Amino acid sequence: MPSFIGVICGLKSEAAVVSASVDQSKIRIGVSGANAARAEEIAKELCEQGASAIISVGVSGGLDPALKPGDLIIGETVIADDGSVYASDRYLMAAIQSAHPGESRGPEKSGRMDPGPAAKRPNQKQRAFARGRRDVRSGYRFASLFGADEIIDSTTIKSALYHNHGCLAVDMESHGAARAAARAGAPFLAIRAIADPADRALPKAALNAVASDGSTRVLQTLVAALRDPKQFPELMKLGADSAAATKTLRRDLGPLFEILFKNLDV
Repeated sequence: MPSFIGVICGLKSEAAVVSASVDQSKIRIGVSGANAARAEEIAKELCEQGASAIISVGVSGGLDPALKPGDLIIGETVIADDGSVYASDRYLMAAIQSAHPGESRGPEKSGRMDPGPAAKRPNQKQRAFARGRRDVRSGYRFASLFGADEIIDSTTIKSALYHNHGCLAVDMESHGAARAAARAGAPFLAIRAIADPADRALPKAALNAVASDGSTRVLQTLVAALRDPKQFPELMKLGADSAAATKTLRRDLGPLFEILFKNLDV
């Protein structure tokens, strides 16, 4: 059976970007509806089908005040709500860093791939390391992500996650996908583009915008905003942020996945 990479997205719109940017014959995409439990279930199914690796792809909320919409994060680790830490595959990380040499260099590839099982809660040294290293030539940030089970809708919570855990960005499916990959012994990696920055709270009208199937409840969101028209400027900013993140994914996913295909023999 031909090998493939399993891709987990939270939204149908993210999956559409992946499909348009990456060789579809070499991937299988699952959409979790921004739900970690569903992401874990889909990733488990893809591993059982023989996935060579599990890759979490999509947009994220920024936690580091230095990040702006459209910046790209390659997740070195994912810290879950319960404190578990899941490491990305070190050889896939090294392959990306070798293809885009800069300040941050990874270990040379040798031996089998290490999926990086869940670890204990991050200590002070880990939190400091999690703040991220920038690959100068590519512009990517290699850093930790926070996996949230609930929507992070306030700047106060974003700030707390950044200072307490050292994570640069947050999403709602990477930790579920990482957990399934670790249990299956499959390589894992997260590729996330920043949408809403650290200093921007999500408007209330957008909090229920994602349906369980990963589609966007556009009409419901607009109706909610009509009840409080002051939210429209914030919704417009969120739309612009998301567009910047999507543009980055369209630009970078193709080259990144070519590196993954080569190193996973897909």
